Amino acid sequence: MDRRSWYMPKESADALAAALEELHYDTRQPKHAIMAALVAVALEHLPAVEQRVRGE
Repeated sequence: MDRRSWYMPKESADALAAALEELHYDTRQPKHAIMAALVAVALEHLPAVEQRVRGE
């Protein structure tokens, strides 16, 4: 395990926390496992993330 910290808009942080809580409640899986899955899916779609950041 590792702990990191990044700044992000409050709306994004709130949405991420809500998704994490919902998935934790629905699946009863540990929050660290859910966060890992959320990041893995984002990384699988990295080209789409890059397009969004670039405003394309």
